[in-house]
This record gives sequence, C-alpha cells and structure tokens, in this order.
Amino acid sequence: MTSGVCMIKKNNWGIKIFLSFILVGLYFFTRLQNLTAIPVFGDEAIYIRWSQIIKNEETLRFIPQTDGKQPLFMWITAILLRFHYDPLVTGRFVSVSAGFLLLLGIFFTTCIIIDFFNPSRDPIKFIRESIRDNFYYGFLSSLIYLFIPFTFFFDRLAVPDNLLSAFGIWSLFLSLLLAKFRRLDLSMLLGITLGLAWLTKSPAIYFVALSIFTFFIFNFKRINSYYLPIISSIIAFFIYNILRLGPQFNMIALRNKDYVWGLSEIIKHPLDPLTPHLHDTLAIFSQYISWPVLIFALIGLFLFFFYQKNTHLFVLLAWGLLPLLANSAIAKVFTARYILFIIPSFLVLISIGLSVFFKNNLSRIIFTLILLIPNLFWLQKISLDPFNVQLLSTESGYISGWTSGWGIKNSADFLKERSKSVNVIVGTEGSFGTLPDGLQIYTDGTKQLTIIGLGLGFTSIPNNLVNARNFGDEVYLSINKSRLSLSSLEQDKLELVSSFQKPNNDAYLLYKLK
Repeated sequence: MTSGVCMIKKNNWGIKIFLSFILVGLYFFTRLQNLTAIPVFGDEAIYIRWSQIIKNEETLRFIPQTDGKQPLFMWITAILLRFHYDPLVTGRFVSVSAGFLLLLGIFFTTCIIIDFFNPSRDPIKFIRESIRDNFYYGFLSSLIYLFIPFTFFFDRLAVPDNLLSAFGIWSLFLSLLLAKFRRLDLSMLLGITLGLAWLTKSPAIYFVALSIFTFFIFNFKRINSYYLPIISSIIAFFIYNILRLGPQFNMIALRNKDYVWGLSEIIKHPLDPLTPHLHDTLAIFSQYISWPVLIFALIGLFLFFFYQKNTHLFVLLAWGLLPLLANSAIAKVFTARYILFIIPSFLVLISIGLSVFFKNNLSRIIFTLILLIPNLFWLQKISLDPFNVQLLSTESGYISGWTSGWGIKNSADFLKERSKSVNVIVGTEGSFGTLPDGLQIYTDGTKQLTIIGLGLGFTSIPNNLVNARNFGDEVYLSINKSRLSLSSLEQDKLELVSSFQKPNNDAYLLYKLK
C-alpha cells in the first residue's frame, strides 16, 4: 500500500539524489569533526589495546574472550590499525563507519515498512518502489538519526555497541523482507547478519528471537514456510560457534552472568530492577532524544495508528520495546550504551509519528528541525567543550572519574619523547582499563618504554619501580588524584611532572621517582 499520510511526488529523483548527498555529507562532517574531543575512556582503551595485540600477534585473535567479550569489533579495528594512524581515531572510525551502515539501514527500513503490503513479488523491485514512494519518510528518519545525542554520542566512541546496532537494523530490514517474500536467499542473508551481530555482542540473541517472531506474525498460516527463519537461526548459530576456536569460549557465558540476574533472583524481586531501570530509561531518553521529539512523536503515532490502522508497525515497536523490558528486568548494570541497539526501530517510529503533522515534505522537515534545535546545542557542546557537559550519573564515566582519560595522550607523548634518550619505566594504577591500557595504546611499539600495571590501593612506591630507578632507568608513576593513597613520606620521593584536571575536582597525575 501507499501511505495516506501525504502524497509523495515520484519523479523528482534529482532532488532526492541531492538530498542524499547532503545527508551523507552531514553525517561524516558531524561525526568526524573534533573526533577526539572526548579523551579515551576505560572500555575504549581495553578494546583498542586488544586490537593492537591482535594486530601484533595473530595467534591471540581471541584475546577478548579472556574478559568474556566477542571479538568482531576488535578484529575490524586490528585490520585498520595496520595503517599506523592514531589508535583512538582508528577505533572510533570503526564506530563512525558502523553508524553510517546504521543510518542506511534506518533509511531503507523506514521506506519498506510504509509500503509493506505492496503486492510486489520481487524484493529488488519492491525496495526500489518503496524508496521512490517513501523517500521523504526515510530522509526524515535519517535526519533525526543525525541530530539526536543518542546516536551522535556513540557514533564517536570506539565501542562495539554501534556495530551491534547496525547489524540489528539490517536484521530487522531482512526479517521484514523474509516475512514478505519467503525466499531462501533472504533467509541466508538474514542468518549471516544475525551471526555477525552475535560475533559482536551477546544481546544479538534478541535479534535472533525477534526475527523468528517477525516471520511468524506475518506468516502464521503458512506452515510450509516455517523452515526459513529456522535456517536463519541455524546459520547465525554456526557463525557464532566460530568463537569455540578460542581457548576461553566459556568465559563469554561466565561474564554474561556478571551483567544479568538469574531467573531465581528475578522471581524473588520481579519489579526490581525493572522499575528503577525504566525510570533510568526515561532519564536517558530525555537527555539523549529530548522531550519535544518524544512528545510530538507519541501524539503523531497515536493519530497515525488511529487513522491508518497500520497494525504491522507494531512489529517495529516489538523490536524496541521487548528487548528494553527484558534488559530492564534482568540487567545488573544499566546505561544508555547497553540499550543503544533498541534505538533504530524507535527512530523509524518517531519519524512516522512526526510526519503526521504536515502533508508537505518541506514543512515536515522544517518542523522536525525545529524540534531538534535543543539537541543541536547539546551536540555542539559535547563536540567542542565536553569537559563542561553534565551527563547523567549512569553516563558520567565517559568524561569524569577514573575511567576518563584526560591527559593520557599528553603524558604518552612526553614519555615517548623521553624514551628516545633513556630507558623509561612507567607504573600505573590499576591493571586493566584506562590505566594502563590508555597509555599502552599510544605507546605501542615504542622502544625503551615499558608500562606496568600495579593494581590498586598501594600505600608505598612498589619495589619494582624503586629497583628500576636504582638500576638507572627513568621511572614514572601514573595515577589519578582520587586514587592516590601514598603516605606523605612516600610522596616526598616523587616529583610531579604534570597534572591534568578532570571534571568533578579530580586530576590525572604523572610523577617521576626522584
């Protein structure tokens, strides 16, 4: 069917191509400018360090499994690191690229969902006709994607969640096509996409379940076609089992238990953490999407469903809402990044809701941009002055606290310069995370420079650092002010080389042993 919300001109391909170029240009400009404004934070440092290890020693390609993580994001980053560019920019560029795939997926999914019951028998022809008829719906959803903080923020961080979201929207797209056309080739493509998502992060299991759900919703009377989503799931399962080649495959299941409650615990307190996490979701949506967009989208969707009776759009709602409810009920740790993969389907619904208020394409675009004005100010500040941005308490670790990496690159540059003339040993607080991994990603392969993680809570200068200094090496201690627990007597043995301020009165300190 063709949507009754507005009549779309079908022959203005020149304008559509021009708008597409504008959209692509805006995407890469907004995502790539000032890409390192936010310094490296804990998880980024870990993932990039793993990628460097994989690049340097291919037999360790499954090293992310030591912490129960799937390695696809790190494999891709390791390939790009061979170009010897800034490691943080390289890792974040993987997310920028994934975000572009996500943008395309949102565009195509929006176009086909509007015309889902078009009687076309060929998927290629159906996609082409859907783009022709519903281009402005897709453009609107892509525009919203560009200018909401949720996507802007995570498109520019070197974490696998963006890649998971990209596979998620394309899994939805292919699930819709499979449900409509019931073809083996589409089933296989869907299975490969689901498998790659599963190689990225464990929440991809939601995509597998939802792809089966989508097929059955539209084909519950066609029993002879039930094998198609089963084939997709089998292919995804076989791809996921590539990870069994790693020696610590079992760690994935073990580490997943650190993030979710077991069924026995959920039964004991079914509303906790469900209720507080749903409250967290509202807070996250209010900052990362904004209330004006949410309120008008909800009103518009109500009107759209009321007048159009397009109940098949509830499939989109299921792809967003069901994983959100599941995560809220079982998650021990709940942040915006862990629900990023539900946002694409919501953005498609938001664009459809906002399109209801005007029949003219230009008016709809202008109306949406007006609603996005508060977001534009936020995007500008997080891009140009992130130090003074106040994030929610669940999100603050990207910019403040021990997980943030203010000053780490500066210290790495200083230490690399010193290593040209003397052997340098650096001890850091911690043994995993922003320190020492944050320093190691910037000093990888530097001769005469060794970085050692010392753990936490030491009250005296570790003996291995003292021995190195006595041996004639130039020895440094890298630590956060908030974690400095050395006695005043021990601090007298140190000379402060540099101090880098962090938000909330913390600081990153680099000391030299006297």
